[in-house]
Amino acid sequence: MTTEERSHDRRNKRRKGRSLQRQRALDVLYEADVRDAGEDLANLLAERSQISASQQPIQEYGQLIVSTYVEWADDVDSMIEAASPQWSLSRMSIVDRNLLRIGATEIMYLDVPVAIVVKEITSLVRDFSTDKAVGFTMGVLNRIAEIRAEETSGR
Repeated sequence: MTTEERSHDRRNKRRKGRSLQRQRALDVLYEADVRDAGEDLANLLAERSQISASQQPIQEYGQLIVSTYVEWADDVDSMIEAASPQWSLSRMSIVDRNLLRIGATEIMYLDVPVAIVVKEITSLVRDFSTDKAVGFTMGVLNRIAEIRAEETSGR
């Protein structure tokens, strides 16, 4: 099996539940980024909630991720930049940037345990980005968790 075939298989594996909804949230955020539709992200989310039967629509948890990100986008993006001082958001690939947005949103606002977020997001990174991005993403998400812990403990 070639590298390209393995990559295709990884991208098309069957995800379920929240894992699938994280992937659908990535689809929406990625599309918004490519279309430069930041202001229209809520409308794009509404469209993707009622997509054709040939594609899996974004469901409740995926909608929650995207709508929470929309509400707190400036704070989430600022946190990512604070956790990755050598890499601005604009320097990151679209996939990596949006997977970090999903992970940061879950850590900061959805109270998902950090270990679960890191595991789920790195799984998506392995499937949709490069091998080098895995360590970077894990490091940034863990740093976000550290910063949040410092903020909530009053340091």
